[in-house]
Amino acid sequence: MGGWFEKHGWWIFFLLGVGTLLAAPIQLQGRPPEPPSPEGMTGLSLGEIGERVPGMSQFIGSISRQLGNFMLTAGALMAAIAAKPFRTGERWAWWAMWTVPLLLLIQFINSNFGNGWWADLGLIPLAVAALVAPFRKFFPKRGSAVPAP
Repeated sequence: MGGWFEKHGWWIFFLLGVGTLLAAPIQLQGRPPEPPSPEGMTGLSLGEIGERVPGMSQFIGSISRQLGNFMLTAGALMAAIAAKPFRTGERWAWWAMWTVPLLLLIQFINSNFGNGWWADLGLIPLAVAALVAPFRKFFPKRGSAVPAP
């Protein structure tokens, strides 16, 4: 598992961060995330939900924009941490990046096997590999020299 992951695993986190940043504007428009779709959960279209429950469209839009805000900040932080502190072996960055597989696991558990569950499940081992492979870079054996970045 070493090799590529050991040297270039930071790219996985960087690209996940950039991908999250690129997806955030969709949520910032106030549309509900896909998945879960309103139709899949309620049997009603988003328009039908809005007609039946006054104010529900605005509420759903507000939640979507909040998700977009989270995605912007999480994506920016992930990409920034991956690009410098994680890549150069700062120990705190290794600990911080464990939030990525944890978030993917939470997303998978909450997915109810809707659209995209397989992507979350597939990215979990990739993220864990990108964390485990460079372990000695972040935690060198006692008495050994710290590797240069």
